[in-house]
Amino acid sequence: MSPSTYATRPVANDILSSANAKYKNRDYLGALTAYTQAIRVDPNNALAICCRGVAYYRLGDDRDAMTDYNQAIAIDPKLAIAYYRRGFLHYLAQDYPRAIADYNKSIELKPDFALAYSNRGYAYRDLYGEQEALIDWRFAAKLFKEQGNITKYQSTMRLIDLIYDDASCASGML
Repeated sequence: MSPSTYATRPVANDILSSANAKYKNRDYLGALTAYTQAIRVDPNNALAICCRGVAYYRLGDDRDAMTDYNQAIAIDPKLAIAYYRRGFLHYLAQDYPRAIADYNKSIELKPDFALAYSNRGYAYRDLYGEQEALIDWRFAAKLFKEQGNITKYQSTMRLIDLIYDDASCASGML
């Protein structure tokens, strides 16, 4: 790492902290500006690029979001969140095979990525049906519970229960 890289890292981190705070306060345009500034300081910061992609998405710009996710992956092919985010955009575009492929990669890189399992379940549901999704949703629920995300655990369990209730009703087994 060059001496200039060491000098830019703290500056980029300060800008990223500011960008993250703006994002959390739903100031997506301010966050976008700050992420872009951080990327100018450290153009190889894949996480900053991925975060800027999320800001683009929140502002309704899926095209630039996808560009940023692709760039983040090109810089850091082990950045699981970038695959997850790109998979979400593929899902929204109803390109379920690509969404599943990206969720698979994010899970490969981060096997305890509960949201990736949950979202892959939705893509499976839309492509193959609810029964295919249940395996992922059950595993996501387990991970959510283990990770202390009780809200996501409960909502996932309600989804699973709804499927079983519908299946019971449809089959006449009440």
